[in-house]
Amino acid sequence: MRKNSILVKSTIISIFILLLFFTNVSYAKEKVKTNEDILKEYIDKGFKGGNIEQRNTLLRFQAENNLTVDGVLGEDVKKALDEKNKENIDKIPEEIKSRTWFIVINKSKKILTVYRKGEVYKKYPVALGRASTPTPDYQCKIINKFKNPYWGGMGKYTPIPGGAPNNPLGKRWLGLSTEKHSGYGIHGNISPYSIGGYVSNGCIRMINEDVEELYKYLPLKTQVWIGDEELLKKWGIEQYIEYNDEKNEENISIDNNIIIRGIRMIMIE
Repeated sequence: MRKNSILVKSTIISIFILLLFFTNVSYAKEKVKTNEDILKEYIDKGFKGGNIEQRNTLLRFQAENNLTVDGVLGEDVKKALDEKNKENIDKIPEEIKSRTWFIVINKSKKILTVYRKGEVYKKYPVALGRASTPTPDYQCKIINKFKNPYWGGMGKYTPIPGGAPNNPLGKRWLGLSTEKHSGYGIHGNISPYSIGGYVSNGCIRMINEDVEELYKYLPLKTQVWIGDEELLKKWGIEQYIEYNDEKNEENISIDNNIIIRGIRMIMIE
């Protein structure tokens, strides 16, 4: 009987030791690669900004980490890649928390954030209006959705049918409107290197695969707020990355102490 008791205690102690080990040591396991994982691989092999797949990965990483989206492998990106103890902060008002779906477009950082029931659902890099035709600051909603949208030429150019390879709207359109503004929308592109810039006639451009994904799940009448960081802050929205080295080290230490105390209690018994 005593042998069985000793065996049980030994087994439990072994489990605690394993928990302690895996709390402090990273280990290899099968997992879905994130944009961060893929970007690190590209950098290890030699990052090439001219490669559109690599650039899109960088753009998505910047958006996911509340960094300014510009497609540049700068110090802010390197820090976000190197620092393990980082946290992406999104502060939002009750107006957003109360909605099933909500979109915020940060013009300063060129990030489109989708919120679902008050939580970040997905972040996407975008391109916005140039200085002469800026994307307006406004609160609106999605009023229509089209696959292979027709482009009317804005009254200056020859219209282009939907699905044509030279259609600047790409393959998806999500129209935005209020009483003050009309004709603006979220859409794809035929200039993939434009994403991350201020280059459009006022619309919000997305990577084609991203807008196709957004189109699938986002319903009509979804509220959309668009503004720079100063305006968004007035609306109760803040989006930034925070580094918490000391806080995380303290939490790890507390976790370890709990495990060690558990081992001691078992040994005393």
